[in-house]
Amino acid sequence: MSLTPTGQRHLSNKLAGTDPEQALAVARGIKEPWFRCQALSQVARYWPGDAKCLLEEAVEAADLQDDTYKRVTVSAWPIRAYLERGSPSPAKSLLEKYTPATSNIENMGGRSQALLMLFQAARPFAADLWKPVFWALVDAAEPALAWRQLRNLRLAMAMVAADKPQLVQKALEQLSDERTISAIKRDFEAGKHAEPRPFFWLD
Repeated sequence: MSLTPTGQRHLSNKLAGTDPEQALAVARGIKEPWFRCQALSQVARYWPGDAKCLLEEAVEAADLQDDTYKRVTVSAWPIRAYLERGSPSPAKSLLEKYTPATSNIENMGGRSQALLMLFQAARPFAADLWKPVFWALVDAAEPALAWRQLRNLRLAMAMVAADKPQLVQKALEQLSDERTISAIKRDFEAGKHAEPRPFFWLD
């Protein structure tokens, strides 16, 4: 029985730490660009040698998608892999490419979601990588048309509140929607904290 793209990705991810060559073969055999990008990024993250070509291949897979939301969102995986492997320069270039591309996502909830994924990819690393995405996410909170906008902004705020409280205060000054402002203030006063999602792990 042939595996689904999700199953192929899972198999490739599982093999990445023990049989990288086989993991790569499985990843390259995934027809769906979204899952191929994720699998290639996982393989590259744990690849024993230079992974530059593999991550370029992952980005190429992401860019095969016509939908801007999908293209931007899944790019978070190669961006995070570059960063975890100590290569901030190509990661920054990709962030500078995909962050403004979110303005082409008409659905405000989708735009916010794509930005949150980019933000989470960069947040554990240098501030110059993630701050532009953070401010784009603040901008994407209004006009407040979708529930995901508030949820995503609250999550991002909770990821910076502990060590960058001044950013929360500054962001609040830029917002006008009272519901959004009240929710963030409540979270801040309660000491709400969140961690960026992990993108890679070995079973």
